[in-house]
Amino acid sequence: MSDRILPTVTDLSRPFWEGGLAGELRFQRCTACGHLRYPIDTICPRCLDAGYAWEAVSGTGTILAFGTFRRAYRASWEDRVPYAVAIIQTTEGPRLIVDVVEADPDELHVDDPVEFVFEPVTEAGIAIPHARPVRVQGDPTT
Repeated sequence: MSDRILPTVTDLSRPFWEGGLAGELRFQRCTACGHLRYPIDTICPRCLDAGYAWEAVSGTGTILAFGTFRRAYRASWEDRVPYAVAIIQTTEGPRLIVDVVEADPDELHVDDPVEFVFEPVTEAGIAIPHARPVRVQGDPTT
């Protein structure tokens, strides 16, 4: 049995997780002031209005900061060590903290471009977002 910790899906957060299943990164946009927001909330942090709509965004961004884990603190992560966890500045503005996949953590840099990819978790009916470096055409390291 896996010791993986999964998020609690609520009526409020369900569109975010279902977006991942569709391969989309989705955020809430305030219908009053237009502010695009994450984390998910019932009111806009800018104007305090309760109206919002879910919006798919580009699914791209850059690494703002990151740390490398060289020890697994849970058995479910043992096969991933070493791995990086990063604060991703999305192209549209909101920031997410996710792990970085398909990359050597020792080769990551602040400002590296990334794209979001989604790992389906069938038993939970969700997909977990991860970031992976965007390979630039013509770069000899890709």
